[in-house]
Amino acid sequence: MKKIVCFLITMIFAFQATIMFTGCKKKNDEIVIYVDGGGANGNFNTTASMEKTEENPYPYNTLEVLAGEYMASHPNVKIIINKSSLNSDRETIVSLLTAEEAPHLLYQISPDLVSDARNGWIVDVTDYLSQPNPYCAAGTPGSEKWSDIYNTKELLATRAPNGRYYAIDLEKIPIGILYNKDMFKAAGLVNENGEIVVPDSFGDLLAAQKTIYEKINKTPYFPIYTWYDIVLEVSLFADLFPTYDVIEQDGFISVEEIVKAYNEGTWGISSTPKTDAEKRYREYFKLMKQKTQYYPNAWSSYDALEEFLKGNVAMIEATGGYMAQAANDSKKNFEVGVFGFPTLTDKDSVYGGKGVYRGTAGLCTGWFVTNSAVKDGQETVDACVDFLRFLTAPQNNNRLINDLGLGLPISSEAKINELFQPLVDIYKKDCNDPNRYDWNTYCTWSHFNKVYYDSFLTTVQAYQLGKYDIDEALDMMAASTSTAIAKTMKDNGWTKDTWKK
Repeated sequence: MKKIVCFLITMIFAFQATIMFTGCKKKNDEIVIYVDGGGANGNFNTTASMEKTEENPYPYNTLEVLAGEYMASHPNVKIIINKSSLNSDRETIVSLLTAEEAPHLLYQISPDLVSDARNGWIVDVTDYLSQPNPYCAAGTPGSEKWSDIYNTKELLATRAPNGRYYAIDLEKIPIGILYNKDMFKAAGLVNENGEIVVPDSFGDLLAAQKTIYEKINKTPYFPIYTWYDIVLEVSLFADLFPTYDVIEQDGFISVEEIVKAYNEGTWGISSTPKTDAEKRYREYFKLMKQKTQYYPNAWSSYDALEEFLKGNVAMIEATGGYMAQAANDSKKNFEVGVFGFPTLTDKDSVYGGKGVYRGTAGLCTGWFVTNSAVKDGQETVDACVDFLRFLTAPQNNNRLINDLGLGLPISSEAKINELFQPLVDIYKKDCNDPNRYDWNTYCTWSHFNKVYYDSFLTTVQAYQLGKYDIDEALDMMAASTSTAIAKTMKDNGWTKDTWKK
């Protein structure tokens, strides 16, 4: 039934798109660009009303306004922003891309950018990023080379495994822990001046959970999604990064570098660990379970944000959209705050002492130029890219992102949503710490295919729920890893001799 419904929705959307494309005949040399206004923190589509209400908490039309300003100076270009976004619905998107009926500018999260590019669905924008952005003032970042408007490491993290760029990112994602200030005060988590003290280390987080649970009998902590597990993996394996980052020494551990390390025995998973890496991976599983000690009963179906807003949970892992939603919720009767993910110190683990840049997970909301633009000709492709240049120029990007209030603008100098200031402050501080790394430096469970990704999440959750002991869980991940490595090697034509000197 789900497949039938998805098919019907796809056909309806494709039919509507066909009508739009064929029903809007070009006037002379007019270039028409259809835009999917989706985003990682929140959609950029124009809302039905600009009046702020409980039903319409984020009235917004800035993308439409900016498009109007762009068209005023580019009279041969017509930009049409779709009324709703596909919201990265991969099944529908693939159908539209296959039929060459997708919007010209499309937000999506692809599991395999290289395959999308091979299919001719998306445009390689690498060379464009090396060119000047004409909307950046002379002498400012971007004016000589578009890519200069981005933080170098954050931009590198968006590359496809083949080293090419296929998306232009419009914002950064705030990330950390959203907490109930009233609960912290009630539990006595304050200093001698009555100021709230938030957890700064993994040990602090465990201690705060215990205090909240025992003193006010509330659920202390729960994730909307397990982002903190990425932080923990980076922290545990950081000492081994020089061993892994050897094919292209760029500060990121690529898929190929992980596969190479696996074949050389310097990375792997085992229930009877012998190597340093295997021991660290076992520690990783132990820590992931340790933080669930005070999770609520039947937590696999627990709605973190809903329960947080009801005042039933003190801390939740969250990104900007969820943080803003909680801060702006008129029904809650408590004050909220945010803080960066706690550091895994050497007191918390024998492998601790290092970590990630807290506060943001880097660039997000990647917009792709699709094969619909290619079908309409190179001038349309170039116009799509030029509009993206316009949207990423700081004076426009700050408005695009801040007016919605759910994410962070690209420019580090931009004024931001006050709620996110603690995250920005800690990010700037962490970037100067040599023992910290970009968020995207290393995450093995997201490196391979979706099957492997799902296997990791389901295995970890089953272990945390007590359905498997740690040995069983590690054995399952070892088997999944072996399969994923073999497939990745086959898909890329790698052999064990590939990396021999």
